[in-house]
Order: sequence, then C-alpha cells, then structure tokens
Amino acid sequence: MNHLANQSQAPGGLYAHRPTIHPRTVTGANRRRKNAVNLTILGLLAIVPWLRWDRGHGMPNQAVLFDFAAMRGYFLDLAIWPQEFYFLTAILIIASFGLFLVTALRGRMWCGFACPQTVWTDIFVWIENSIQGDRNARLRLERMPLSFGKAVKKGITHALWLTVSAATALSFVVFFTDAPTALTALTSGTASVTLLGFVLFFTLSTYLLAGWAREQMCFWMCPWPRIQGAMLDHHTVMVEYDRARGETRGQARIGQDMKGRGHCVDCRLCLQVCPTGIDIREGLQMECIGCGLCADACDGVMARFGLPSGLVGWKAQIPKPWFHRPRVLLYAGLMAVVIACMVVAGGRRNMLELNLLHERSPLFVTLADGSTRNDYTVKVINRERRERDLRLSLSGLDGATADQDRIRTTADDVTTFRLGIRVPARSVPGDSAALRVRLTDTETGEWTEAQTFFAGGVAR
Repeated sequence: MNHLANQSQAPGGLYAHRPTIHPRTVTGANRRRKNAVNLTILGLLAIVPWLRWDRGHGMPNQAVLFDFAAMRGYFLDLAIWPQEFYFLTAILIIASFGLFLVTALRGRMWCGFACPQTVWTDIFVWIENSIQGDRNARLRLERMPLSFGKAVKKGITHALWLTVSAATALSFVVFFTDAPTALTALTSGTASVTLLGFVLFFTLSTYLLAGWAREQMCFWMCPWPRIQGAMLDHHTVMVEYDRARGETRGQARIGQDMKGRGHCVDCRLCLQVCPTGIDIREGLQMECIGCGLCADACDGVMARFGLPSGLVGWKAQIPKPWFHRPRVLLYAGLMAVVIACMVVAGGRRNMLELNLLHERSPLFVTLADGSTRNDYTVKVINRERRERDLRLSLSGLDGATADQDRIRTTADDVTTFRLGIRVPARSVPGDSAALRVRLTDTETGEWTEAQTFFAGGVAR
C-alpha cells in the first residue's frame, strides 16, 4: 500500500502528517536521460537571456525578450506586437497538443523528465544528497535529535536551496527585462521595487515548491495527473511492472535457482528510488510521474541475479504502432494544422500598417473658397527595424489634397499624427464618400492603404 493510502486511513481529523520522501540514488538509462534533460533546461534558462542580437540603433539587443513596457515580444529577428498576440496563442495551442501527443504515446513522460517542478525538485534532492548523504543517511539524520552537526548540514542544504532559487528567479525575470541592466541594478542596490519584488517572489516560490512541497505539488496542486488519464489507452507506453513474470514475489539470494518462482525478489528498491514514494508493483497510479527510475533500480537487481532486464520498464499493455492509433493521429494532425496556420499568418504578416480615425467634432469644415476639409488621426505601424520615408497619396475624390504628403516613421514603433484633407467645392459629396489613403515606402516601394470616409456638406 502506498503512503497516500496510509494517510487516507489515518483516524482523527482531516490532516495527516506527510512523511518526508527521501529517494535513493540510482544509476541507469532513465537516470542518464533525466540528467541530460535537467542540464538542457538549466542551460537554456541560464544562457538564453544573456544572448545578444543586434537589432539596430535604439532597439533592445537581447535575443529573447518579453518587453511589457514596450509591449513587444522579441525572438531573434521576430518582433511580436500586441496586435499579433495570436502568434503566442498559437504557440500555446501547439504546446498543448504536443503535450497531449507525448502523453498518448509515452504516458506522463513530460512529468517525469521535463516538468519544471520535477526538474527543480530533482536538483534540490541532489543538493540534499550531496550534503547529507544518500537515503539511509538522510533518514538517520532526520530521526536524530537536533545537534550542531545536524544544524550545520541542514543549514548548508537550505542555503544552497535558496542560492539556486535566487539564481532561478533572476534567470526567469531577465526574460522580461534587459539581463545585464537588471543584474547591475540588483548588485549595485539600485533595483526598482518591482524588480526586487518579482525576484523575491520567484525565489520563495522555487524554494517552497521544490524544497518543501515537492511531490505534494504533483499530488494536490497540479491538475494534470487527473486530466492525463483521458489521453491514455491500452496502447500507451508507460512504466509498468510485469506481474506475470514477477509474481509470486519473494526474498531470494544471489545464485539461487529462480525456476518455478517469480522474478521479483521483493527488495523494495523500486519503491526506495521513487521520487513520489509509490510502489510500481501495485499497478497504474495517479501519483506515478513516469520517470522510470524504478526500472533502473530493478534492472540493476536483475543483472545481479543473472535475470533478464525489463521486469519493470517501458511497455504497453497492447503494443500497437502509433500510425494505427486514431488518438495519436488526431493530436498530430491538429498540431500540424495550427503550425500550418501559423506559418501562413507569418508569411502574410504586414510590416507596414495604416489606421485612420475620422475626427468627429467638427465632422467637416467649410473653407472660404468653398472647399471642405476633414481631419483625421493617423497611426502608422512600422514593424521594420529601420526608419521609413513614406509618400502619401489619395484616391476616390477628384482634386483631394492632404496637408502633408511625406511622413517619416520611427523604427519598430507607431507614428501618430493629424492629417487634414481638402476637397474642392466641385468634388465635395452631398453627404459622404469613400476615400482611400495610401502610404508608399520611397526606398522599397512597399505600400499600405486604408479606406475612410470624407464628410460633405450635411452634418450628422
């Protein structure tokens, strides 16, 4: 029976003390994969915000930056504007279908290998193991009364946890502000309250979730363990115990004849290495995160007994090729559709846009020579990383002229100005008429236009 079941049967009140889980160190293929994923994620988090990317004068030179002040998202050469938030929405949808696809294929592999909660808990356990010793040493230390030696080991452990938490917080926060500037501000004592607040918040969050909550985050706070069951079927490859081969289990000695009995020697190493403290031999459980460390431990035991590996391992109840599974094809197809839509939208992306807003008060002005003037607020969106010289032209009304025919825009910015358009008396419409305004880049010939209305002699 796993520790959760024991807690649920505890009499008296709704709260049961949570025994600290001290997983045992193990080596094997899954452990090596976890180490590789951990290092990759940590490397990306630590390195990416410090990468530089030249975007020209006056532009941020951080390769990846979510600039809330300027309302931009920068990814190398790509700058995402607020009007293009659908790109980020598409990325989130793709990530969701990707998670569904991985779950349908390999169970909770995301949880066991790449979830930030798992990665940082793994790092904190490694620190704990390095300072306090492996599982048995940590259990002895926990049962010991408080002493100088225990206080020193615990103090060093928590100090390192806080150091890693602070480094994590800084690495995350500088995705949203210039990294060197933020580091200089923090080290020189000139950081804003906002910057300090976010760094402190994420430091405490990391420390509490990875150091104290650990697997409880997965059990009670994260909804994914309850949702992912809808994506699994008999063809999903998951970490499972081969009951037919392992039972009836029982203690055994190395060199003992294993014929006529189950291969499980009931060493309980699979339970001791599990970061959530469950017994994989009890079957599929919501608490299993699919890390495969129990398989590594079992394979090591099988090797010592001269038995085949795989008593605990990655397997499906009913193996079936992925391309024969409608569920997998559906998730992959939906991902492909969203990716295709994103590519098409990116290819049709306008780097120059024009918006016109007709002034309402007054709607029009009749001048002394009989001509009529309408005023507009014009916004020109220039997504290029260079300034533009634009030529303004009008169509739709004979003789229409603007009070300016050349506009200069700033790089990667919105240029706003007022525009007056005059129409001679002979062409003034009785009520209103359509009018098109075009802006043409004098250097490249790229153009954009917008349609508005020109109010004539009858005010509404």
